[in-house]
Amino acid sequence: MFDIAAISLDSILTFGTKMVVFLTGIAALIFVHELGHFLIARRCGVVVEKFSIGFGPKIAGFHSKGTDFVIAAIPLGGYVKMKGEDPGEELKDTQGSFSAAPVQHRLAIAFGGPLFNILFALAIYVVVYMVGVPTLGTTIGTVRDNSPAQAAGLKSGDRILEVNGREILFWDQLLDIVHKAPGQPMEFVIEKDIHTVQTVTITPKMDEATNLFGEKEQVGLIGVTPLLRNISYVEEGSAADLAGLQVGDDILSIDGMEMRGWQDLKPAAIDKPGQELTFHILRNGYEQDLKLTPAPKTITNSEGKEIQIGLLGIQIRGDMVLEQYSPPGAVQRAFQETWRLTYLIAVSIKKLIFGSISADNIGGPILIFQVYGQQAEQGFSELVRLTALLSINLGLLNLLPIPILDGGHIFFFLIEIIKGKPVSERNRERASQVGLFMLISLMVFAIYNDIMRVIN
Repeated sequence: MFDIAAISLDSILTFGTKMVVFLTGIAALIFVHELGHFLIARRCGVVVEKFSIGFGPKIAGFHSKGTDFVIAAIPLGGYVKMKGEDPGEELKDTQGSFSAAPVQHRLAIAFGGPLFNILFALAIYVVVYMVGVPTLGTTIGTVRDNSPAQAAGLKSGDRILEVNGREILFWDQLLDIVHKAPGQPMEFVIEKDIHTVQTVTITPKMDEATNLFGEKEQVGLIGVTPLLRNISYVEEGSAADLAGLQVGDDILSIDGMEMRGWQDLKPAAIDKPGQELTFHILRNGYEQDLKLTPAPKTITNSEGKEIQIGLLGIQIRGDMVLEQYSPPGAVQRAFQETWRLTYLIAVSIKKLIFGSISADNIGGPILIFQVYGQQAEQGFSELVRLTALLSINLGLLNLLPIPILDGGHIFFFLIEIIKGKPVSERNRERASQVGLFMLISLMVFAIYNDIMRVIN
């Protein structure tokens, strides 16, 4: 059976093809966003004079039903130009004019772009979950000493099948259940090996964990981590690449030391710069040995001392299983994932604004290009999921109440609804100048961050 989720582009991707993937993804996001404005404007009877993907000189285009459709040279944005949209624009005929449309229509048009970005992400996730997406399974990598899991007899290699009668297929399901149940005895069905299944009772203990934003929170934990040894990314020209490691390989052991996760990489390889090591791997069902020498690199540790570590040039992931649903199930799962990411991105934006998250985390086009290339190498499924994530991001960022963004227009229209009259043209022009300055400053800062990441 042909599995589109397992397609790997690693062998054919070059800088040029990565650039094509990046530009195609960005163009899709811009097109969907502007399509939202365009379709709702048409629905509200507003004339759309121009629909442009990109800025600057025209590369290609055509004219249809009163609208010029254009692809421009600079693919870092897009716009729809509506009749009567620009402040001070003089019109002999206000029929079909944006400025003459009811404020509710103008509000709907402004909201259309971000809305279509969210709906686009939702549609992507529906397809992704119908096709199937590789997801971290429930095989245990490590069991912490003196933990509830160790007391119940769980060991590395065990697989969790059920919790309190509920089938558990994915690690995220396990975390969700356990985190919410500190102090509550739970029945776990464990697969010890292919012939042995056990039922044990484990009571998660209240402990401190770090969430996605680096904040400490109290949750239930049983003291296990997932089995992580499958290579998901190999950096070009790295020690791993030179040794012949490939995406999809399982690292079984390094110089005889069993691999169960990142914590095993440190003593086995990262702490041995310049030393030739034997990587025992599993590739396409066959075991083999490869010789790898970690590249030495001097860094400053947390105590301010210079130390040397060995760089491998890989990313690893866990025991992956296919998360796949029927069409109704895929729609339900897509709504869950879209809402989860929308919430997380909204909270992240809030924390950036109020300084809870460092502004150094802001990235620009260079970072997006790098991430697109990495995700493409991990498979088509990862690539389209990244596009969905960026689509939600684009939609939410455009809702910020910054003049010249959709959120700024929405803010002005809400004031107009409340006060019963529009914001003066002079105030809108001043606000737009401030908004433009803010956006240019943010873009320059993001590109600066990108460049510093590359240098470092």
